[in-house]
Amino acid sequence: MKKILSLAAAAAVGSLSAEISDLTAEYRAGQVFLQWKETGLSLEARLTVWSSPKPITEQNFNQAEKLADRLNSDSAVDWWRDVSSFVVQRSQKQKSEEIFAGQTAEHKTRSPRQQGFVIEDCGKPISASGGLHVHTPMNRKETGKRYYAVSCQDHGKPAGFAALEKPVDVSMAPIQAIQIAGKKIPRGSGKGRPLVIHLHGRGGGVGVDSRGRAVGTHLFFTDRTLGWREGLPVKFTVFIQSRPDRVSVIFNDRVWIGRNLSKAEYSDSRDAVKAVSTFWMGYNPKIAESMLGPEFSCDNYTERLLIYLIRWVKEYFQTDPAAVYITGGSMGGTGAVQLATHFPQEFAAVNAVVPIYSYTWKPSQVGGYTSAWRIQCSVGKFTRKNPAKMPDGTDLLDYLNGAKNIAHPETDMPAIFACNGRQDKSMPWANNPPFFKAADRARQFLSVYWNNGAHGMAGAMPADRKKEQELNSLFRFRLDASYPVFSNCSDNRNYGSGDIADGDLIGWINRGIKWKTLKDEPGCYRIALQISHPEIKYPVTADVTIRRRQKFLPKLGETVLVKINGKVSEVKIDNNGLLTIPKVQFASADNVEIGITAGETR
Repeated sequence: MKKILSLAAAAAVGSLSAEISDLTAEYRAGQVFLQWKETGLSLEARLTVWSSPKPITEQNFNQAEKLADRLNSDSAVDWWRDVSSFVVQRSQKQKSEEIFAGQTAEHKTRSPRQQGFVIEDCGKPISASGGLHVHTPMNRKETGKRYYAVSCQDHGKPAGFAALEKPVDVSMAPIQAIQIAGKKIPRGSGKGRPLVIHLHGRGGGVGVDSRGRAVGTHLFFTDRTLGWREGLPVKFTVFIQSRPDRVSVIFNDRVWIGRNLSKAEYSDSRDAVKAVSTFWMGYNPKIAESMLGPEFSCDNYTERLLIYLIRWVKEYFQTDPAAVYITGGSMGGTGAVQLATHFPQEFAAVNAVVPIYSYTWKPSQVGGYTSAWRIQCSVGKFTRKNPAKMPDGTDLLDYLNGAKNIAHPETDMPAIFACNGRQDKSMPWANNPPFFKAADRARQFLSVYWNNGAHGMAGAMPADRKKEQELNSLFRFRLDASYPVFSNCSDNRNYGSGDIADGDLIGWINRGIKWKTLKDEPGCYRIALQISHPEIKYPVTADVTIRRRQKFLPKLGETVLVKINGKVSEVKIDNNGLLTIPKVQFASADNVEIGITAGETR
């Protein structure tokens, strides 16, 4: 491989030793892995990667295609394994540091010896003494015989250049995640099992524990649609051997921005690190440069990345495609609800503990923050008067308006189980009632419990409610099976207007619903329903909507016959395709069986 160095450029940064050399490239599994050596580059150095179907030189590289820029020096170092990627100094006097995984790392904590990324399945780390970039061709123009080069600017001055002498044969293929830890997990190892996605809370997603021990079993390098630049490394953990009844995946919400945000850019000190969290949504496309405005933008990179990786996990491990579930608490619960309402076709059911349902400027009444403040962590300090926009011009808070997103009766949303505290400083109660009301009106499955607690309210939930939010309860729902939705249920408590003084201090919506689908055929549908919990008072009435019907599919406007306890009534399929039986009565905890037939009239 060719080594090229601009001596004039090296002198410009005050060192003849500044050098980029020994550039290599290897194509496999849909990506080009570029590596090179670096000498004498400062922490301020930024590198750019170029591509062309023709040889690239120091004289013509600006005419080549720019693949990625603002790469840090030492980009081959696995920053996920470095404690300093996630730690901010809290107190110089006490010499203490905070690591954002719910742990505290003392000042004497030692980071492990710098290690390069592992870029092959169960392979060894690459050299940590240079650079790494992973390029994903996105169209046929980027395939065939391709040349690559890397240039550098250090303190704003040219500081080195390296190029390939021979081209690399590049083609199009699906991107594959790389297993970097543990015993090799063969393709298809989770065949037929449910897939459970776990989203962590704010401050989690750290690649090391407080002692610098690495976390994560898989590594994935993004293409240019999934991050502020291509080649961003993402780690996640797959648990497949510990539980034979499921495949569990823990994703990490961290994006490398290669710099520390200035105080003018952030409101939360936890963002004073080089690997920030994004509330499972996305971030400012210019996050690696500046989030100072005056215009603020946000792209949902993280959401798209999660959907991509979830689909990869399903395909690789061959999990049950109809049994995908998502669970999380706090920021993780917020992400779960967001994904469920933005990508409803992907998930069967959701468990969200103390989530934000909508980002608004309504402040917490107990001395906390607005929910909009939360998303500023990765967007910048946008305001009500100067809002942040999505790439298509959509107002960011409109995109994150859960009450609006769930208000689609024509769509079968995933079943959502959730809980909230009215005194929560982090997740203002004022945002919750509009979401509850919208779900009920749209006849979507939402089962919520609340109390007068704060952010840790989940520990005080009654036993039956805790059990409802366990994974085994979520497994009742499938993407290929029908389920009942209760709306206007008389057992529901009053959640009020959003003022913490209005409504029941302890309450619930749609608690204790159980069912068994007895038949789902083209001309007939039967289901046995029950509603029961320790605090229920009978009789209870509810409108019952049958969603995700598989074979019983009468046309819009068609009338069907409904038989309950020997009584027959007519119900018309509404314009949204919903089959809703009004005012079903439950006199006790006994099952109520409903039979529905099509093509008949009384």
